[in-house]
Amino acid sequence: MLNRKLLDAISNSDDGYLKSASDAASNMIRRKLRENGFSRSIIPYKPVTNEKLTYLPDTDLPVIVEEMEPDSPGAKSVTFNDTADTAFYRMDKFVVYFAKIVTPEFTKNVDELRTYKSDLRGIITDNALKDVQTEEDGRFVGTIDRVVGAYGGVGESGSQQAFSLAAGITRDSYVEILSHLENQRLNNGVYLMNRKTAKAFLKWDRSEIGGDIAQNMFQDGLTALTEGKVMGIRHIFTIKDELIPNNEVYQFAEPSYLGRAYVLQNVTMYVEKKKDILRFSAMEKIGLTIANVAGVAKSKFNP
Repeated sequence: MLNRKLLDAISNSDDGYLKSASDAASNMIRRKLRENGFSRSIIPYKPVTNEKLTYLPDTDLPVIVEEMEPDSPGAKSVTFNDTADTAFYRMDKFVVYFAKIVTPEFTKNVDELRTYKSDLRGIITDNALKDVQTEEDGRFVGTIDRVVGAYGGVGESGSQQAFSLAAGITRDSYVEILSHLENQRLNNGVYLMNRKTAKAFLKWDRSEIGGDIAQNMFQDGLTALTEGKVMGIRHIFTIKDELIPNNEVYQFAEPSYLGRAYVLQNVTMYVEKKKDILRFSAMEKIGLTIANVAGVAKSKFNP
């Protein structure tokens, strides 16, 4: 059946912004798999209201000023005749800036939609929203790469945060990377890698992982790893190898030890009809700051 519901809604409406959307099923062949964003699974985004916004002296753009646990000088033993040292204390602060992510403005003549058997606008909309999330992920990964620095160098924390291993992903080599965040007195929260890299786990046999998990992974692939859990750590396996290169693993501490992420405006689809021309685009406004720069690391395996 033709997509009459969408076409009727467009044709019978007045010029201006439309709120109607079609729920018609798609009858077409998809070109490729599109994936939801992974960054929001690493550090959750929270909605923010205007009451929490402020501005800095050099700009009128809205920001959020957050507080962070200060470092502690520690305690020490003294003799009975000694007195305590004087230590002034203050709360550390950091700023969350916001960015706007937009899609192109898609334009179509309404009459050209009459012959389609699928909801073309709905398909473009769905793909555009996933493109927004991919842009989120790209900005997120770019921030992490700047924090950890070059392999073998020093990251923003003042210590090494990008590690290169002269080995493939084996049980022994993978245990080594578990200590990178723990050495900063942080727990491992979640690891991120692409699916091709994750397939190295499928090579582990009973001598390395024991039990029936080796058999289950042979039969079911990576889905046999419940929540992607390996050595007690949740993993995210993404298809976005253009963002996460092969043989690289991004390591993150728990969200409460990492930073803040806010949504100033959720993804909003703007649809406009003027005469027989339909235009629509999507936009969102979000902000993210990695406050505890020691809470991220990156490891590269070199088989």
